[in-house]
Amino acid sequence: MRKTISLTVLLISLVFFYCKKDHKIEEPEPVPSSPKKLVIDALLTNLQIPWGMAELPNGDLLFSERSGRINLLKKNETQKKNLYTGQVQQNGEGGMLGICIDPLFSTNHYVYAYETTDSNRIVRFKLENDVLTKDKVILGGIPQAQNHDGGALKFGPDGYLYVGTGDVTQGTLAQDKNSLAGKILRIDREGAPVSGNPFNSRIWTYGHRNVQGITWTHTGLMLATEHGPSGESGWIAHDEINIISPGKNYGWPLARAGTETDSLTPPLIHSGNDTWAPSGCVWLGPSSIWPNCLVVGALRGKRLLRIYIDPISKQVISQKDTLSGTFNRLRNIIENQDGSLIFGSSNVGTQGSELPEDDKIYKLHLK
Repeated sequence: MRKTISLTVLLISLVFFYCKKDHKIEEPEPVPSSPKKLVIDALLTNLQIPWGMAELPNGDLLFSERSGRINLLKKNETQKKNLYTGQVQQNGEGGMLGICIDPLFSTNHYVYAYETTDSNRIVRFKLENDVLTKDKVILGGIPQAQNHDGGALKFGPDGYLYVGTGDVTQGTLAQDKNSLAGKILRIDREGAPVSGNPFNSRIWTYGHRNVQGITWTHTGLMLATEHGPSGESGWIAHDEINIISPGKNYGWPLARAGTETDSLTPPLIHSGNDTWAPSGCVWLGPSSIWPNCLVVGALRGKRLLRIYIDPISKQVISQKDTLSGTFNRLRNIIENQDGSLIFGSSNVGTQGSELPEDDKIYKLHLK
């Protein structure tokens, strides 16, 4: 059942009035000039940790649940269809994670998923007439563990597939260029290294702890989210948003965010002593609901982070919080072709976070 929450928009100012006791009311933000309402619909309920999400060219939604399922929600329908259930290892942060659509989907019908079995691996599927069939494993052997399995998966503007992996709680692997752990990888449709990769391998960047979100600005700037430490070397918090440049070392486990020196690359912005646990992210362009900003799902932070970035100077202009505590842990977010935002909660199995009928996928749009 779809549940609708209406929030008033007055001309060019937006104020969120959906809140429970003690929830912070959001400050006004610019929106399009015509009077409209910002609406949040619960598209689906009673899910098991929705993770990857991607919109098909026809407007249908493809999404994964960490338990191993890949599902389809047809445009304007209210019931999901299970297309595939994989035998994944879900004993922690692994399972059926990121999912993405090939930019040539209209001709090759390829869909890609990041899943955890005896290793983390990238699987290619074919989706034709609402039937999903496994084609092949294009890349296996990515280290896996109970925690820090990464899971980001997205095609870049260059037409190649980018993969965000985790350090599988072995920080030294993030610095080891012979390991695929703690890296961002750049591969082709067959899983092979791409010509021009900085180390003549699949590795694009290294020194990462746990990458769960990747996106690009409208000017082509690559951004990635990364979980900061949770006790290693006595460090906590300091989650990161990074500008990604090929061949760079992002410092883990040699430094936490804000303490990088020499050849280590500092983050664009970090959380300091706060904990975001940033996951999926999307860049919103000039005509979006929140123009020209990065929107990030925060798990432990229990909100959507909006980070406004000057694409020329590559500096943060401001940071805003949205839906703080309203839906608790938020994992992934995408923008549909119609400008609406789709995001999912990740509360099931987390003590004190689960809400009635969780987990859910929500749609945020102007109406």
